[in-house]
Amino acid sequence: MSVSISKAILHILDPSIGVPVLSENLMSFNEEMREYTEKHILKCYNDADMKKTKFVNNEGLFLKLIKEYINNDDFIKFSNEVSGFFYGMITENPDIKPCDLLFVQANVFNKDYMIILKLNYKKGYIHFTKQEESTKNIIIEQPCALPSATQKIDEFIFVDLNSLDVFVKEKKCQVNNEPCYYISRYLLECKEEKPDREKVKIITETTDKIIKEYYDDDVFMKSKVKNIIRENVEENLNINVEEISEKVFTDTDAKKIYTEEIQMKGIHEPEVKVNFNYANKIKTKQKFITDEGIEINIPYEILSDKEKVEFITNNDGTISIMLKNIDNIVDK
Repeated sequence: MSVSISKAILHILDPSIGVPVLSENLMSFNEEMREYTEKHILKCYNDADMKKTKFVNNEGLFLKLIKEYINNDDFIKFSNEVSGFFYGMITENPDIKPCDLLFVQANVFNKDYMIILKLNYKKGYIHFTKQEESTKNIIIEQPCALPSATQKIDEFIFVDLNSLDVFVKEKKCQVNNEPCYYISRYLLECKEEKPDREKVKIITETTDKIIKEYYDDDVFMKSKVKNIIRENVEENLNINVEEISEKVFTDTDAKKIYTEEIQMKGIHEPEVKVNFNYANKIKTKQKFITDEGIEINIPYEILSDKEKVEFITNNDGTISIMLKNIDNIVDK
């Protein structure tokens, strides 16, 4: 089995109640509750927006609590302390969504994790029967509905109990008048990492901007960037920022502006690490849609090969696409 739950506890952090409702006992699982929890753990574990980070404050509260838990196995105390901290953050910062916190110790693919699922409240609707002069059935809003088994969880934490590696998915929220990844900064006291999706977006949008300004929006150059990203990720699960500059841009000014803009937008490392889950989401093909609705999907590695594909600008300003050296065509 890929997920084996050993213990779990649920705490209610609804500021409208006025106090956190902290459970004094571990959860007991029926079949439906176990299935719900296991499904969410697996979805979180495979979430493309999960990012790996590391503790930067060896004296931080969370690191201290997790080490204490590893030594004394007091699961309820650990969960109460973390929930109290979370509740304070929620009540002081309206941008952070109220939630239930589900703490789970589980073995996931043969590794032991402390897992914290932040079950943010969502609006739901339920039926309600009013007894007046006669029975009337109505629909009312339920403001504290939890995510269903099929929905994604917006925020969660996985801590490897052996290596103390930290994996987190979080929302950027306004805290102390500043937007930040508040779970990393204030609870975990970890390095604030951008999600892989955001890093790749920064790289592609910056290169697209430079290609438009310096190289007349050359479609082959754009495809070359995406192909380099794809190859980097497939081979090493990282993106070599300098390699893109060296292989794509010939103009010295373009290289300089690319480096400056990438760093200005928060990417300072020469190589951007990408987690396995997100690597599987990176596109391998470029889709083109003509003004007449014709769709063409071309793999990036072929798009940059002029022996296979050629874009021709005609004298009247229209564009022709020539596919070359085709051995076989299959009707699908």
